[in-house]
Amino acid sequence: MEKLSLLLTGSFLGIVDGIFNPCALAVFFFLMAYLTAIASRRKCLLIGIAYTTSIFLVYSLFMFGLFNFFSYLEFLPGLKFLLAIIILIIAIIELKDFFAYGKFFSLQIPKSTKPIIEKLVKLSTIPSAFLLGILVSFVEIPCAGGFPLAYLTILSEKSLNSTLFYIIWYNFFFTLPLLILTLAFHFGLAKVEKAEKLRQKTKKYMRLISGIILLILALLMLLEKI
Repeated sequence: MEKLSLLLTGSFLGIVDGIFNPCALAVFFFLMAYLTAIASRRKCLLIGIAYTTSIFLVYSLFMFGLFNFFSYLEFLPGLKFLLAIIILIIAIIELKDFFAYGKFFSLQIPKSTKPIIEKLVKLSTIPSAFLLGILVSFVEIPCAGGFPLAYLTILSEKSLNSTLFYIIWYNFFFTLPLLILTLAFHFGLAKVEKAEKLRQKTKKYMRLISGIILLILALLMLLEKI
């Protein structure tokens, strides 16, 4: 029963992280929009899969390393409380962006990395897409770091022999929206321009939903309910 609970929690948090992740989606739509203008559908498919795979691998390794770091620090009092406070701060920033999007401090890709991202997008090769995924994975951590932190906190409370499996499970669902979109664009089931317009229209509501879920998670952690 406990394993089923962890799987359901991982799939839920992973898919929410993937759907409401503004950084990975923004770069993905920029990449797909550029490719659909200059490349074949097959090339869009291959590069989209390379980008998605790169993010999957980097996030999985990052979360596994972070989990081991938490395990090393488990003797420190108040570690769970500190993580809950970090998630709470992220939630408040996300909620702020619903009312004042982009003002004051926001969780977004640093402007200094945008020229590099643009260069990698315009190279339009599988290796450059893989490098793009690696870069985005690191610079986007502030965008949606609350969900991985919450899941890792839950995992750290359990005595598991297969932590890596649960992390991979989480990241499968995290990258699933990118994979579905890649296939949808490839088979002509969706248009990049329309998808990007929808993202732009709904991005502040995405922040709101993300903020509410993270707020609930932070409060449950503080109340020792999870």
